[in-house]
Amino acid sequence: MKLKHLSYFEEKLEDKKYFPTIENLSAQIYELLSLAYEESPWTRAYILADIINENSDYFFLEEEGQIVGLLAISTIMDELEITNIAIHPDFQGQGLASFLLTEVSTFSGTLFLEVRKSNLAAQKCYEKFGFKIYHTRKNYYDKPLEDALLMRKEQF
Repeated sequence: MKLKHLSYFEEKLEDKKYFPTIENLSAQIYELLSLAYEESPWTRAYILADIINENSDYFFLEEEGQIVGLLAISTIMDELEITNIAIHPDFQGQGLASFLLTEVSTFSGTLFLEVRKSNLAAQKCYEKFGFKIYHTRKNYYDKPLEDALLMRKEQF
C-alpha cells in the first residue's frame, strides 16, 4: 500500500505527474466516499473545488492504483481541520484511519473535526489520538438527521 500526499495548489509540477487529472481524481474520491458512507457527503463539484483550494491537502492510500483511503485537511494559520477521512469498506478495521491520522501528528496548533454521534468507531479512533469532545451541533447531519460531535486537540 502506498501513501501519497497531494496539494494541487503547490507550484511543484513534478509532484503532480504522479497523480491523475483533477477530474479523474475527484471521481475516484467521490466513489470512495460513496462506498465508505453509503452516500457521499460531498458532491463532485465540492470535491473539485476543495482539491484546488490553497488551504486543502489530501493524503491517499493506494492499492493497485486505486484509492482505498483518504485524509482531507484544511489548514489556516495555526488551525487544522480534518474535513474528511474515509477508508474503503474492504480495507476497514486494519488501522488505516489511524495510519492516516499520524500524518497530522507534527502539526503545531489546534486540530479539530466533527463526527456523527452514532459513529462510535471513529470517535474511539480520534480519542486514541487525544481528541476530546467539546461541543454538540444538534441535527447537523442529514440522511439521516443526526447530531455532530465537535472534537479538538491542542498540539504545541
